[in-house]
Amino acid sequence: MLGLSIQPDSYTFPSVINACAGACNAEMGRLVHGCVAEMGFGSNLFIGNSLIDMYARIGDLDEAKKVFDGMPERDIVSWNSLISGYSANEEWARALDVYHKSRAEGLTPDSFTVSSVLPACGSLGAVTEGETVHGLVHKIGAQCDRLVNNGLLSMYCKFEFLECAGKVFDEMSVRDSVSWNSMICGYSQLSMFEDAIELFREMEVQFKPDLLTITLVLRACGHMKDLELGTHVHEYMKRNNYACDTMASNILITMYAKCDNLLASEKVFDEIKCRDCISWNSMINAYIQKGMYGEGIELFKRMNNSQLKPDAVTYVLLLSICAHLLGIIRGKELHCNIIKIGLSSDVKIGNAIVTLYAKCGYVEDALKVFEGMKECRDLVTWNAIIAGSVQSGNCQLALEMISQMRTEAVIPDVATMLAVLPACFFLATKRQGKEMHSSILKLGFESDIPIGNALIEMYSKCGCLEYAVFVFKQMQSKDIVTWTSLVSTYGIYGQGKNALRTFDEMEATGTTPDHIAFVAVIYACSHSGLVEDGLSCFNRMKERYLIEPRLEHYACVVDLLSRSGRLAQAEDFILAMPMKPDASIWGALLSACRAVTGATEIADRAAKQILELNSSNAGYHVLASNVYASLGKWEQVRNIRKSMKSRGLRKDPGCSWIEIKNKVYMFGTNQKFIEQYEDVCLLLGKLTDLMVKEGYVADKKFVLHDVEDDEKIDMLCGHSERLAIAFGLLNTSPGTPLQIMKNLRVCGDCHTVTKYISKIVQRKFLVRDANRFHVFEDGACSCDDRW
Repeated sequence: MLGLSIQPDSYTFPSVINACAGACNAEMGRLVHGCVAEMGFGSNLFIGNSLIDMYARIGDLDEAKKVFDGMPERDIVSWNSLISGYSANEEWARALDVYHKSRAEGLTPDSFTVSSVLPACGSLGAVTEGETVHGLVHKIGAQCDRLVNNGLLSMYCKFEFLECAGKVFDEMSVRDSVSWNSMICGYSQLSMFEDAIELFREMEVQFKPDLLTITLVLRACGHMKDLELGTHVHEYMKRNNYACDTMASNILITMYAKCDNLLASEKVFDEIKCRDCISWNSMINAYIQKGMYGEGIELFKRMNNSQLKPDAVTYVLLLSICAHLLGIIRGKELHCNIIKIGLSSDVKIGNAIVTLYAKCGYVEDALKVFEGMKECRDLVTWNAIIAGSVQSGNCQLALEMISQMRTEAVIPDVATMLAVLPACFFLATKRQGKEMHSSILKLGFESDIPIGNALIEMYSKCGCLEYAVFVFKQMQSKDIVTWTSLVSTYGIYGQGKNALRTFDEMEATGTTPDHIAFVAVIYACSHSGLVEDGLSCFNRMKERYLIEPRLEHYACVVDLLSRSGRLAQAEDFILAMPMKPDASIWGALLSACRAVTGATEIADRAAKQILELNSSNAGYHVLASNVYASLGKWEQVRNIRKSMKSRGLRKDPGCSWIEIKNKVYMFGTNQKFIEQYEDVCLLLGKLTDLMVKEGYVADKKFVLHDVEDDEKIDMLCGHSERLAIAFGLLNTSPGTPLQIMKNLRVCGDCHTVTKYISKIVQRKFLVRDANRFHVFEDGACSCDDRW
């Protein structure tokens, strides 16, 4: 046209400008804009509107605003073009600002104005403005406009006002796929998957869903673990010839994996013609969910050999596999590869590496990586080092990390608290536990059910029964874990009747007990001598709730019978079991034999069964060795110890600890390098003399070494709990209750000694061993010698 020297007019330019916008040809668009200015059309309203639209569509919003500001005359199209341009480019605040200015100038919006500004309101969370715009819809008569209504649906879903969105949806006379998808997506985003699925079923009858709808519903099926509907939707896709692209296939892999149909996931994966990283990662994650870590590693190798190389998500998945398998060698290899390919700065990968090293017990390596992330670490990083430290047994480091978080003004979340509370009860640091509880209240986490459950466990294991019960009573909502936690708490304190009462209250609320709840209540009966009640619970589990007993239930019943001296009945019960008893079953019987005179034959049979099972748990071998030692069968003791040594099995050394004035003091058996050692020994000597006058006779069968009697008595005096008690007596005021923690079961002689000391010094001792709590007071123990 220009080549023929034909001059364009005001009708020519809008079409040409629109063509430039459609082709995203910014260079030609600016050239045409120059011609507009040269030919004196700069003040033309229609051309100006076209220029605003063009610049907005090519992303040059500053130039669009410049054209808008330079227009001597503007109409509704001018304002709408600029508002929609800002919205389309996600400049939400500027879109809303221009809209406010249009209203300030007295402009009445139309349906296009409304549909352009609604996304800005939704994305900014501008509830008041959004509701005001909705009010205008009826005033301008746009309530039947499909685009406006879709905009309202999207906005209310972003506000999480599903009731308002549902009202708009119900009033729509005409709906399209966007309308249905907006509602289904809104339900899914708020985890209202049942509503999302129900709406899809309604849509299926009235309207053909598109691929976006299908993928939304498949995700909901995965979350709901609704395999039947998920399979139905997949078959629907096949029948109606939907193009199952890579993205849809990836969603199918995840859906089938969450619905526990790994074969279907594998089939979908194998049928994908063009796999992307998400395909491989989804399948690897499916194997991880099933605990098939070997298959996950093999798939990674296949991926590595393909043209597609692993991305950051792949490495995070592989690192999690190594953490599960405690595969530190493979994990270190992955760490080296990550550094080589330049992904070490990725915060998610860094978090996974911290978790790996901490879980595998390489705490120094975990700390090194953690410190190297100083510039990029997030809350997940902190949670990873805290949780990993606790899982690897380094609880002190976890508490130090919490302290460092405070110093660096990092605000913990629910996951942080759930990670650190176990550290408090492992170390039995009541002060730290109460500090964590205070932080939970300040942060408003107290209504979170898992937090409440963790607090009950923390207080119960720190020796604060009354606090554990208080937390339970304060919880507005309770789940099966909450009830089970309190039943278990009463159990470890030997309050079997309270445990049974709590169990009955749980049933009365309509909460159905699971297999763990029955383990807790039978355990509680066992530690309180409530044999008939415990047996009744076992039968109730089978008959009323149709729960098939597991090994742990049989172990509890054996323990229940054995602790009450019914050893023959316990052995008969074991022999009548429908499954092969493991070491825990025979161990429960053998442990009780030590406290019953004349149980030599049963003890011998139980010990032989344990040794024949060849368990890799050193504790059961030690138990058998201890029983033989108490019977004076030193040859068998030597054989067991020799076998353990050849297999690399080691007994955990006994240790006890006590907290005094916010400091924890640790004591090992016969440990001489402790504070005030001479004073401790002197006090124990004096207490022994006083105990002898009261009738105490050392029970030398609890010395598990073939030495002379005098040496046996000296060895008993060096047990860690006695050292801790003497140290506590020396460093606290008379009458102050003492709380001592021990990692192993208290030996019979120490149990007797502690009863004597509590009477002599008129102190209350709360002792937590590996099994339960013992409250010693005035020469008696709360366990009634059942422990």
